Amino acid sequence: MKQFLVKHRESLLVALLGLVIIVALNVMMLQYHYQPWTNPKVGFWSAFWNRFEISGFDPYTYIVVSKWRTIYVLSRHPLLAGMMWPLSELNGWLMEETGMNCSIFIVGVLLVVCAMSAWMLMYRIQRRLLGMSMKISLLLILYFYSFSHVMLTIFVEDHMAFTLPLLLLAIYLAERAIQKGKTMPLWQSLPLLFISTGVTTTNCVKIGLADLFTQWGRKPFRRIVLHFLVYLIPLGVIGWLYYYQQENTQKEEARNIERTVNRRMARDSVFAVKWKQEQAEIKKRKEQQLIHLDFVTNTDYKIDRLPSLVENVFGEGFILHNRYPLRDSNKNYRPVLVRYKYWWNYAFEAVIVLLFLAGVWFGRKQRLMWMLMSMFLFDMLLHVGLNFASADVYIMTAHWAFVIPIAVAYLIRHTATKPRLNTVVLCAVLFLTLYMWGHNLQIIIQHIVR
Repeated sequence: MKQFLVKHRESLLVALLGLVIIVALNVMMLQYHYQPWTNPKVGFWSAFWNRFEISGFDPYTYIVVSKWRTIYVLSRHPLLAGMMWPLSELNGWLMEETGMNCSIFIVGVLLVVCAMSAWMLMYRIQRRLLGMSMKISLLLILYFYSFSHVMLTIFVEDHMAFTLPLLLLAIYLAERAIQKGKTMPLWQSLPLLFISTGVTTTNCVKIGLADLFTQWGRKPFRRIVLHFLVYLIPLGVIGWLYYYQQENTQKEEARNIERTVNRRMARDSVFAVKWKQEQAEIKKRKEQQLIHLDFVTNTDYKIDRLPSLVENVFGEGFILHNRYPLRDSNKNYRPVLVRYKYWWNYAFEAVIVLLFLAGVWFGRKQRLMWMLMSMFLFDMLLHVGLNFASADVYIMTAHWAFVIPIAVAYLIRHTATKPRLNTVVLCAVLFLTLYMWGHNLQIIIQHIVR
């Protein structure tokens, strides 16, 4: 035991710090509408949906774990409801034993596990694969989690919290294979593809890219094609499960919603007016879409891309705005574009972007950097090119922002031979980390604990 502690002392210290931060934030989240969520006086949907408001995140997981329903959009999250079924059964048993809804505690434990996995995977990427020192690796982890909508994934339930550790695991396994001169074996890539695609459909592209960069230039093109044809097996299984759920659970869910709405409209005229207004708003939004498919909803062509990049993608995603803090634009509680109150937030945002671009430049000869940039550009194509989820694009930050601390690691490594420049870079990262942790956490605490 003593030898184990000595050998893994460094990793244990990093894990302990991460655990303290992650558990503390999840304990804070338990204060958010604790009484109406643990002892709801109305249905679970009303209890969570009417009170949950954090950026553009949805309370679907709380609702599903409270009482299992297939309310996720199947085209985007084909297996997520099924993954939550065991937790829903556990919650049902706990409700019988305790007399209270324990979904927020169960989901909180799940978020701690996911956040700790992502925390340690980022550390391993920095320390073992990029060769950074313990202190710099820890600094870059804290830098990554200081981004507002990465920090939120620690304790806010949504699919981003589940996706992040899966993508980091794919990156870690792919880069380890690259450094060994090997390719990612199918026994690693196929389970990752199946699970991550089941959580969020677009993850299949990123798993495929990670796998491709271990194969490219090391195998003949014909063998690469044959290798990726095997992907049709897990994707085919997901497709069959999607069809089964669509024909069975999803249609029944739609009928239940229709019956519930009709009954309430018959006895509540105020609700009837509000429901009709919401449906009219949904119809209006659909007419503004670039692409009319369930898979890529919210592709709003009326949202300007450059302001969205400044205020949302590289703005709200990293540094929360003081105006309309954590309000939901989908519920008309927040404008889509909000400007910062103070000029220095734009200056800090510019520094973040410049450090990122410098890191990409100095890591341009590394296969890992190309892999990460391909994932980043895929997300930018979706969220900037197609304006997918443009109303609250910042909630997707955890899907791509992991490229930034890794790029900055290449910048730090390159400037190691220039002590003054290296010190400037490290001080800039440290300052940004402290500022974003302080600024974002203050706004988050004020919103959650009230």
